[in-house]
Amino acid sequence: MGWRIIHVNQVDQLSLQLDNLRVRRSDDDVRVPLKDIFAIVIEDLTCKLTSRLMIEMSKHNILVVLCNQKYLPECVVQPVSGHATHHQQMMRQLAWQEETKDKLWQQIIHRKLINQSIVMQRVSVDFDRIKKVRDLADVITPGDKENMEGQAARVYFNSFFESDYSRSDDTFIENAALNYGYSILHSAIARTVVAKGLISGLGIHHKGARNPHNLASDIIEPFRQIVDYYVLRFPPEEYLTKQYRLNLINLLHAKVEINQKIQTVIRAIELTIDSILEFFETGDSNKLKLPSINNLRIYES
Repeated sequence: MGWRIIHVNQVDQLSLQLDNLRVRRSDDDVRVPLKDIFAIVIEDLTCKLTSRLMIEMSKHNILVVLCNQKYLPECVVQPVSGHATHHQQMMRQLAWQEETKDKLWQQIIHRKLINQSIVMQRVSVDFDRIKKVRDLADVITPGDKENMEGQAARVYFNSFFESDYSRSDDTFIENAALNYGYSILHSAIARTVVAKGLISGLGIHHKGARNPHNLASDIIEPFRQIVDYYVLRFPPEEYLTKQYRLNLINLLHAKVEINQKIQTVIRAIELTIDSILEFFETGDSNKLKLPSINNLRIYES
């Protein structure tokens, strides 16, 4: 699996040369082996891409993210051809039982709330608030019917920002930073979901009729706190500068703890999805591997 993340800005053309991505800008001409690339984030609205390159990137399962004028991811290019056992995987997924889905969602939200409490602790939030989130994590039931996730979110975000803060308010530059980081994470998860032969639109909890990646929207929940911590630790001073965007993209190279080992976020995504497949095959919750940010290490370029 590739590991490089290519950020494209002020580039004339992206094309294919043998098995390499060729990047041309004025007098510069750079080549990167396709086998080394995990994702390409394209922010240059004038950059030309050859169809031959797009086909080869699809064959290599390279995530391609196209951004809009505000630099936020707008379009994700996914391969049409899926996993070698795509049909079998699809049929297994369609047979997932609601009871098992509820148990998985319980574990996902429990890990999300624990990760939120770790973020709160790292940025020195009052202990009473941290305890409140941890107490909510301890009483989550299968399917989280009582919406402990929502109750924790109110305590969580109100611990960091002013009383008039709202996650839906686009005037807060913190929201722009969070949205950008979440979008990159979500796209990376969706890419891996598709590469595993799963139906990305068929979630375990999210059921958005217009969301083509409901399953990725489920899996991202315990990963979001990586972005949260970075934005809180290094708050943006202005709207999404180039360097800040690069730093958010590079969170895919951050290190988290999963299955008692330190792994990159890219690798942790794959391990999480593999463990979810194993959980549905066996029904054993001990098979689940979800990321912990207790030993989070931010990648520094």
